[in-house]
Amino acid sequence: QDFSYDDSKVEFNVDAPNGVVMEGYLFKRASNAFKTWNRRWFSIQNSQLVYQKKLKDVLTVVVEDLRLCTVKPCEDIERRFCFEVVSPTKSCMLQADSEKLRQAWIQAVQASIASAYRESPDSYYIE
Repeated sequence: QDFSYDDSKVEFNVDAPNGVVMEGYLFKRASNAFKTWNRRWFSIQNSQLVYQKKLKDVLTVVVEDLRLCTVKPCEDIERRFCFEVVSPTKSCMLQADSEKLRQAWIQAVQASIASAYRESPDSYYIE
């Protein structure tokens, strides 16, 4: 896995053979009182949003089921290129390195949600 930064590669693939829809570095705002921002390697896989502090690190699951989430760009914040993933239990503020990357991440989350619904029509039924 190559963690080098390559701005040209911002596509995502919901049918990726390894199950990773998209991956790359994002800044994550801490949920503690200090609201510090930390750079983490994020990936979308198995309908989950996860991150690692560094390569080969243990995965931390941010969102357990993207089907229950919404994602939206955030403009009213001190940093550029931010977006928020909101689940029933918490929200996660993230920052991409460019507007192009922000759009790609938002689209990747939305595509994962749609893909997860297509794969499991019986497990969730919304009235």
